Amino acid sequence: MSTDPREITRQLLRPKGFPGSPPPPRTHPAKTRRAGSRLSRSILLFCGLCCIAGLAALNGFQRRPETPTLAPEAAHPGRALRPGSQGAQTVTPPDAQPSSGVAVRRMEDLLNDTPDGTWRVARLAEHPAILVIEFPDLLTQGAALNRLAALIEKRGTPRDRVLTPEELALLMQKTGDSAATFYQGHDYAGSSVIRFFAQIARQGLPLNPDEERLRTTLQNAGLLDSRARAASTDEAQAPSQALIAFTAVQADDPATLADEEVDARRRETVLRHELSHGFFFTHKGYQKQVIGFWRDVLNESQRRAFRIFLGDLEYDTSDETLMANETQAFLMHTPDPRVFSGSHLGWPEHHLHDLRAKFRQHVPALQIFSAW
Repeated sequence: MSTDPREITRQLLRPKGFPGSPPPPRTHPAKTRRAGSRLSRSILLFCGLCCIAGLAALNGFQRRPETPTLAPEAAHPGRALRPGSQGAQTVTPPDAQPSSGVAVRRMEDLLNDTPDGTWRVARLAEHPAILVIEFPDLLTQGAALNRLAALIEKRGTPRDRVLTPEELALLMQKTGDSAATFYQGHDYAGSSVIRFFAQIARQGLPLNPDEERLRTTLQNAGLLDSRARAASTDEAQAPSQALIAFTAVQADDPATLADEEVDARRRETVLRHELSHGFFFTHKGYQKQVIGFWRDVLNESQRRAFRIFLGDLEYDTSDETLMANETQAFLMHTPDPRVFSGSHLGWPEHHLHDLRAKFRQHVPALQIFSAW
Protein backbone atom coordinates (compact mmCIF):
# COMPACT_ATOMS: atom_id res chain seq x y z
CA MET A 1 0.00 0.00 0.00
CA SER A 2 1.41 3.39 -1.02
CA THR A 3 2.51 5.86 1.67
CA ASP A 4 2.40 8.88 -0.64
CA PRO A 5 -0.31 11.13 0.86
CA ARG A 6 -1.52 12.16 -2.57
CA GLU A 7 -1.83 8.53 -3.66
CA ILE A 8 -3.75 7.70 -0.45
CA THR A 9 -6.11 10.59 -1.09
CA ARG A 10 -6.56 9.65 -4.76
CA GLN A 11 -9.00 6.85 -3.91
CA LEU A 12 -11.28 9.05 -1.83
CA LEU A 13 -13.30 11.31 -4.13
CA ARG A 14 -13.50 12.61 -7.68
CA PRO A 15 -14.88 15.73 -9.41
CA LYS A 16 -18.37 16.80 -8.46
CA GLY A 17 -21.13 18.03 -10.73
CA PHE A 18 -22.84 21.36 -10.12
CA PRO A 19 -26.15 21.90 -11.84
CA GLY A 20 -28.68 24.05 -10.02
CA SER A 21 -32.42 23.56 -10.17
CA PRO A 22 -35.44 25.55 -9.03
CA PRO A 23 -38.40 23.78 -7.44
CA PRO A 24 -41.27 22.50 -9.59
CA PRO A 25 -44.28 24.78 -10.08
CA ARG A 26 -47.05 24.48 -7.56
CA THR A 27 -50.42 23.20 -8.66
CA HIS A 28 -53.70 24.74 -7.51
CA PRO A 29 -56.88 22.90 -6.62
CA ALA A 30 -59.79 23.37 -9.00
CA LYS A 31 -62.26 26.07 -8.05
CA THR A 32 -65.55 24.96 -6.49
CA ARG A 33 -68.59 25.42 -8.71
CA ARG A 34 -71.11 28.03 -7.62
CA ALA A 35 -74.59 26.98 -6.48
CA GLY A 36 -77.68 27.70 -8.60
CA SER A 37 -80.33 30.31 -7.88
CA ARG A 38 -80.91 32.11 -4.58
CA LEU A 39 -84.19 30.24 -4.11
CA SER A 40 -82.56 26.82 -4.43
CA ARG A 41 -79.82 27.87 -2.03
CA SER A 42 -82.43 29.02 0.51
CA ILE A 43 -84.36 25.76 0.28
CA LEU A 44 -81.19 23.74 0.70
CA LEU A 45 -80.12 25.87 3.65
CA PHE A 46 -83.52 25.43 5.39
CA CYS A 47 -83.47 21.65 4.90
CA GLY A 48 -79.93 21.45 6.13
CA LEU A 49 -80.71 23.39 9.30
CA CYS A 50 -83.66 21.11 10.02
CA CYS A 51 -81.51 18.01 9.64
CA ILE A 52 -78.81 19.45 11.87
CA ALA A 53 -81.31 20.37 14.55
CA GLY A 54 -82.76 16.86 14.50
CA LEU A 55 -79.36 15.21 14.77
CA ALA A 56 -78.42 17.53 17.61
CA ALA A 57 -81.49 16.57 19.59
CA LEU A 58 -80.98 12.83 19.12
CA ASN A 59 -77.21 12.48 19.31
CA GLY A 60 -75.92 15.48 21.20
CA PHE A 61 -74.53 16.93 17.95
CA GLN A 62 -71.15 15.21 18.10
CA ARG A 63 -68.50 17.06 16.09
CA ARG A 64 -65.85 15.42 13.98
CA PRO A 65 -62.30 15.97 15.20
CA GLU A 66 -60.66 18.81 13.33
CA THR A 67 -57.45 18.35 11.39
CA PRO A 68 -54.66 19.75 13.60
CA THR A 69 -52.86 22.84 12.40
CA LEU A 70 -49.18 22.24 11.71
CA ALA A 71 -46.58 24.20 13.59
CA PRO A 72 -44.30 26.26 11.35
CA GLU A 73 -41.51 23.67 11.54
CA ALA A 74 -43.85 20.81 10.67
CA ALA A 75 -45.38 22.72 7.80
CA HIS A 76 -41.92 23.28 6.32
CA PRO A 77 -39.88 20.05 6.62
CA GLY A 78 -36.72 21.79 5.48
CA ARG A 79 -36.66 23.60 8.84
CA ALA A 80 -37.77 20.64 10.94
CA LEU A 81 -35.77 18.48 13.30
CA ARG A 82 -32.81 20.62 14.17
CA PRO A 83 -29.83 18.87 15.81
CA GLY A 84 -30.85 16.96 18.90
CA SER A 85 -34.59 17.47 18.41
CA GLN A 86 -37.11 14.71 18.92
CA GLY A 87 -40.24 14.00 16.94
CA ALA A 88 -41.19 12.63 13.56
CA GLN A 89 -39.32 9.65 12.20
CA THR A 90 -40.07 10.35 8.53
CA VAL A 91 -39.99 13.48 6.42
CA THR A 92 -40.92 14.65 2.95
CA PRO A 93 -38.16 16.95 1.70
CA PRO A 94 -38.84 20.47 0.46
CA ASP A 95 -40.15 20.53 -3.15
CA ALA A 96 -40.10 16.74 -3.40
CA GLN A 97 -42.88 14.70 -4.93
CA PRO A 98 -45.06 12.69 -2.50
CA SER A 99 -43.27 9.60 -1.21
CA SER A 100 -43.82 6.73 1.17
CA GLY A 101 -41.67 8.48 3.76
CA VAL A 102 -38.00 8.04 4.59
CA ALA A 103 -36.32 7.66 7.97
CA VAL A 104 -34.76 10.82 9.39
CA ARG A 105 -31.31 10.42 10.93
CA ARG A 106 -28.85 12.84 12.43
CA MET A 107 -25.27 12.70 11.21
CA GLU A 108 -24.28 11.28 14.59
CA ASP A 109 -26.83 8.48 14.14
CA LEU A 110 -25.54 7.68 10.66
CA LEU A 111 -22.06 7.21 12.07
CA ASN A 112 -23.02 5.31 15.23
CA ASP A 113 -25.72 2.94 13.97
CA THR A 114 -24.47 -0.60 13.47
CA PRO A 115 -24.55 -1.54 9.76
CA ASP A 116 -26.77 -4.54 9.02
CA GLY A 117 -25.63 -5.50 5.52
CA THR A 118 -28.48 -3.67 3.76
CA TRP A 119 -28.95 -0.39 1.93
CA ARG A 120 -29.79 2.19 4.60
CA VAL A 121 -31.66 5.22 3.30
CA ALA A 122 -32.33 8.37 5.32
CA ARG A 123 -33.00 12.06 5.12
CA LEU A 124 -30.47 14.07 7.07
CA ALA A 125 -32.28 15.51 10.09
CA GLU A 126 -30.14 18.63 10.12
CA HIS A 127 -30.87 19.35 6.43
CA PRO A 128 -33.58 17.09 4.93
CA ALA A 129 -32.89 18.17 1.34
CA ILE A 130 -29.91 15.78 1.53
CA LEU A 131 -30.73 12.13 0.94
CA VAL A 132 -28.11 9.70 2.29
CA ILE A 133 -27.60 6.09 1.25
CA GLU A 134 -25.20 3.93 3.23
CA PHE A 135 -24.20 0.88 1.21
CA PRO A 136 -22.98 -2.33 2.89
CA ASP A 137 -19.70 -2.25 0.93
CA LEU A 138 -17.81 -0.46 -1.83
CA LEU A 139 -18.64 -3.08 -4.47
CA THR A 140 -22.40 -2.67 -4.03
CA GLN A 141 -22.06 1.11 -4.01
CA GLY A 142 -20.03 0.97 -7.22
CA ALA A 143 -22.54 -1.25 -9.00
CA ALA A 144 -25.29 1.27 -8.24
CA LEU A 145 -23.45 4.54 -8.84
CA ASN A 146 -20.32 4.17 -10.99
CA ARG A 147 -22.03 4.80 -14.33
CA LEU A 148 -23.72 7.87 -12.85
CA ALA A 149 -20.30 9.05 -11.65
CA ALA A 150 -18.80 8.52 -15.09
CA LEU A 151 -21.52 10.60 -16.77
CA ILE A 152 -21.52 13.49 -14.30
CA GLU A 153 -18.04 13.96 -12.90
CA LYS A 154 -15.29 11.62 -14.10
CA ARG A 155 -12.59 13.42 -16.06
CA GLY A 156 -12.15 12.18 -19.60
CA THR A 157 -15.60 10.58 -19.92
CA PRO A 158 -18.44 11.80 -22.19
CA ARG A 159 -21.06 14.12 -20.72
CA ASP A 160 -23.63 13.42 -23.43
CA ARG A 161 -24.03 9.65 -23.04
CA VAL A 162 -23.89 6.88 -20.43
CA LEU A 163 -21.09 4.34 -20.75
CA THR A 164 -21.94 0.74 -21.49
CA PRO A 165 -20.74 -1.84 -18.94
CA GLU A 166 -17.97 -2.81 -21.36
CA GLU A 167 -16.82 0.80 -21.73
CA LEU A 168 -16.84 1.27 -17.97
CA ALA A 169 -14.71 -1.87 -17.53
CA LEU A 170 -12.20 -0.58 -20.09
CA LEU A 171 -12.04 2.78 -18.30
CA MET A 172 -11.31 1.07 -14.99
CA GLN A 173 -8.62 -1.02 -16.62
CA LYS A 174 -7.02 2.14 -17.99
CA THR A 175 -7.10 4.03 -14.67
CA GLY A 176 -6.21 1.07 -12.46
CA ASP A 177 -9.49 1.26 -10.57
CA SER A 178 -11.98 -1.48 -9.81
CA ALA A 179 -15.76 -1.42 -9.37
CA ALA A 180 -15.10 -1.12 -5.62
CA THR A 181 -12.47 1.63 -5.72
CA PHE A 182 -13.81 3.79 -8.56
CA TYR A 183 -15.13 6.05 -5.78
CA GLN A 184 -15.23 5.77 -1.99
CA GLY A 185 -18.04 8.30 -1.72
CA HIS A 186 -20.57 9.88 -4.07
CA ASP A 187 -22.47 13.16 -4.23
CA TYR A 188 -24.83 14.53 -6.86
CA ALA A 189 -27.33 17.34 -7.27
CA GLY A 190 -30.87 16.08 -7.81
CA SER A 191 -30.86 17.35 -11.41
CA SER A 192 -27.77 15.27 -12.18
CA VAL A 193 -29.52 12.10 -11.02
CA ILE A 194 -32.53 12.93 -13.18
CA ARG A 195 -30.24 13.52 -16.16
CA PHE A 196 -28.58 10.12 -15.73
CA PHE A 197 -31.82 8.15 -15.78
CA ALA A 198 -33.20 10.26 -18.65
CA GLN A 199 -30.05 9.75 -20.71
CA ILE A 200 -29.86 6.01 -20.15
CA ALA A 201 -33.51 5.74 -21.24
CA ARG A 202 -32.81 7.72 -24.42
CA GLN A 203 -29.92 5.41 -25.26
CA GLY A 204 -32.08 2.35 -24.63
CA LEU A 205 -29.49 0.86 -22.29
CA PRO A 206 -30.63 -1.58 -19.60
CA LEU A 207 -30.03 -0.82 -15.94
CA ASN A 208 -28.17 -3.39 -13.90
CA PRO A 209 -30.01 -4.78 -10.83
CA ASP A 210 -28.40 -2.31 -8.43
CA GLU A 211 -29.18 0.65 -10.70
CA GLU A 212 -32.79 -0.57 -10.91
CA ARG A 213 -32.92 -0.71 -7.13
CA LEU A 214 -31.38 2.75 -6.92
CA ARG A 215 -34.05 4.21 -9.20
CA THR A 216 -36.84 2.64 -7.15
CA THR A 217 -35.22 3.83 -3.91
CA LEU A 218 -34.96 7.40 -5.20
CA GLN A 219 -38.56 7.37 -6.43
CA ASN A 220 -39.79 6.18 -3.04
CA ALA A 221 -37.68 8.84 -1.31
CA GLY A 222 -39.07 11.67 -3.44
CA LEU A 223 -35.84 12.54 -5.25
CA LEU A 224 -37.15 11.10 -8.54
CA ASP A 225 -40.75 11.54 -9.63
CA SER A 226 -42.04 8.07 -10.48
CA ARG A 227 -44.85 9.65 -12.50
CA ALA A 228 -42.51 11.57 -14.79
CA ARG A 229 -41.63 10.24 -18.22
CA ALA A 230 -38.38 8.28 -18.10
CA ALA A 231 -36.92 10.23 -21.01
CA SER A 232 -37.75 13.67 -19.61
CA THR A 233 -34.87 16.12 -19.88
CA ASP A 234 -36.51 19.04 -18.08
CA GLU A 235 -33.90 19.44 -15.34
CA ALA A 236 -35.50 22.76 -14.39
CA GLN A 237 -38.24 20.71 -12.72
CA ALA A 238 -35.77 18.83 -10.52
CA PRO A 239 -36.25 19.27 -6.76
CA SER A 240 -33.51 21.22 -5.01
CA GLN A 241 -32.06 18.12 -3.40
CA ALA A 242 -28.82 16.18 -3.25
CA LEU A 243 -27.90 12.51 -3.12
CA ILE A 244 -24.82 11.42 -1.19
CA ALA A 245 -23.49 7.94 -0.50
CA PHE A 246 -20.95 6.28 1.75
CA THR A 247 -20.33 2.73 2.98
CA ALA A 248 -19.94 0.60 6.05
CA VAL A 249 -16.50 -0.29 7.39
CA GLN A 250 -14.70 -2.98 5.39
CA ALA A 251 -11.26 -4.59 5.23
CA ASP A 252 -8.81 -4.41 2.35
CA ASP A 253 -8.73 -7.30 -0.09
CA PRO A 254 -5.08 -8.46 -0.13
CA ALA A 255 -5.62 -10.20 -3.48
CA THR A 256 -6.06 -6.86 -5.30
CA LEU A 257 -3.69 -3.96 -5.97
CA ALA A 258 -6.25 -1.33 -4.99
CA ASP A 259 -6.92 -0.32 -1.38
CA GLU A 260 -10.48 -1.25 -0.42
CA GLU A 261 -10.06 -0.63 3.30
CA VAL A 262 -12.61 1.66 4.94
CA ASP A 263 -11.86 1.98 8.63
CA ALA A 264 -14.00 3.98 11.05
CA ARG A 265 -11.93 7.13 10.64
CA ARG A 266 -12.07 7.06 6.85
CA ARG A 267 -15.79 6.24 6.89
CA GLU A 268 -16.48 9.35 8.96
CA THR A 269 -14.23 11.44 6.71
CA VAL A 270 -16.05 10.28 3.57
CA LEU A 271 -19.45 11.05 5.13
CA ARG A 272 -18.47 14.54 6.31
CA HIS A 273 -16.79 15.35 3.00
CA GLU A 274 -19.81 14.22 0.97
CA LEU A 275 -22.30 15.99 3.24
CA SER A 276 -20.46 19.25 2.63
CA HIS A 277 -21.07 18.81 -1.10
CA GLY A 278 -24.72 18.05 -0.41
CA PHE A 279 -24.92 21.26 1.62
CA PHE A 280 -23.20 23.18 -1.18
CA PHE A 281 -25.74 21.90 -3.74
CA THR A 282 -28.82 22.69 -1.64
CA HIS A 283 -27.95 25.78 0.43
CA LYS A 284 -27.59 28.70 -1.97
CA GLY A 285 -26.22 31.05 0.67
CA TYR A 286 -23.36 28.69 1.52
CA GLN A 287 -22.73 28.07 -2.17
CA LYS A 288 -22.44 31.79 -2.93
CA GLN A 289 -20.13 32.44 0.03
CA VAL A 290 -17.85 29.52 -0.87
CA ILE A 291 -17.48 30.72 -4.46
CA GLY A 292 -16.70 34.21 -3.13
CA PHE A 293 -14.06 32.76 -0.80
CA TRP A 294 -12.37 30.97 -3.69
CA ARG A 295 -12.51 33.96 -6.00
CA ASP A 296 -11.91 36.91 -3.67
CA VAL A 297 -10.17 35.68 -0.51
CA LEU A 298 -7.64 33.15 -1.78
CA ASN A 299 -4.72 34.61 -3.68
CA GLU A 300 -3.51 33.17 -6.96
CA SER A 301 -0.71 31.21 -5.29
CA GLN A 302 -3.17 29.52 -2.94
CA ARG A 303 -5.59 28.74 -5.76
CA ARG A 304 -2.73 27.28 -7.78
CA ALA A 305 -1.77 24.99 -4.87
CA PHE A 306 -5.32 23.65 -4.68
CA ARG A 307 -5.51 23.24 -8.46
CA ILE A 308 -2.34 21.15 -8.47
CA PHE A 309 -3.64 19.00 -5.61
CA LEU A 310 -7.07 18.54 -7.18
CA GLY A 311 -5.61 17.99 -10.64
CA ASP A 312 -3.56 15.09 -9.25
CA LEU A 313 -6.89 13.63 -8.12
CA GLU A 314 -8.25 13.90 -11.70
CA TYR A 315 -10.57 16.86 -11.13
CA ASP A 316 -11.31 19.25 -13.99
CA THR A 317 -9.21 22.23 -12.89
CA SER A 318 -10.75 24.51 -15.54
CA ASP A 319 -14.13 24.41 -13.73
CA GLU A 320 -14.01 27.25 -11.21
CA THR A 321 -17.20 26.22 -9.41
CA LEU A 322 -15.86 22.70 -9.05
CA MET A 323 -12.59 24.03 -7.67
CA ALA A 324 -14.45 26.14 -5.09
CA ASN A 325 -16.69 23.22 -4.08
CA GLU A 326 -13.81 20.77 -3.67
CA THR A 327 -11.67 23.30 -1.85
CA GLN A 328 -14.32 23.85 0.84
CA ALA A 329 -14.83 20.09 1.21
CA PHE A 330 -11.14 19.26 1.63
CA LEU A 331 -10.22 22.36 3.61
CA MET A 332 -13.07 22.30 6.14
CA HIS A 333 -14.75 18.88 6.06
CA THR A 334 -12.05 16.22 5.60
CA PRO A 335 -10.78 15.53 9.12
CA ASP A 336 -8.53 12.53 8.35
CA PRO A 337 -4.95 13.85 7.85
CA ARG A 338 -4.15 10.73 5.82
CA VAL A 339 -6.53 12.16 3.22
CA PHE A 340 -5.83 15.88 3.50
CA SER A 341 -3.29 17.99 5.38
CA GLY A 342 -0.87 20.84 4.75
CA SER A 343 1.65 18.40 3.29
CA HIS A 344 -0.74 17.60 0.45
CA LEU A 345 -0.43 21.23 -0.67
CA GLY A 346 3.25 21.52 0.16
CA TRP A 347 2.44 23.89 3.02
CA PRO A 348 3.37 23.96 6.71
CA GLU A 349 0.40 22.99 8.86
CA HIS A 350 0.05 26.48 10.40
CA HIS A 351 -0.58 27.90 6.93
CA LEU A 352 -3.59 25.57 6.57
CA HIS A 353 -4.76 26.54 10.07
CA ASP A 354 -4.70 30.24 9.12
CA LEU A 355 -6.63 29.57 5.92
CA ARG A 356 -9.33 27.71 7.84
CA ALA A 357 -9.70 30.71 10.14
CA LYS A 358 -10.20 32.95 7.10
CA PHE A 359 -12.83 30.57 5.75
CA ARG A 360 -14.81 30.73 9.00
CA GLN A 361 -14.64 34.52 8.88
CA HIS A 362 -15.79 34.90 5.27
CA VAL A 363 -18.35 32.07 5.09
CA PRO A 364 -20.95 32.76 7.85
CA ALA A 365 -23.23 29.98 6.57
CA LEU A 366 -20.59 27.50 7.73
CA GLN A 367 -22.02 27.90 11.24
CA ILE A 368 -25.10 25.93 10.16
CA PHE A 369 -23.05 23.02 8.89
CA SER A 370 -20.56 23.16 11.77
CA ALA A 371 -23.38 22.52 14.27
CA TRP A 372 -23.96 19.04 12.85
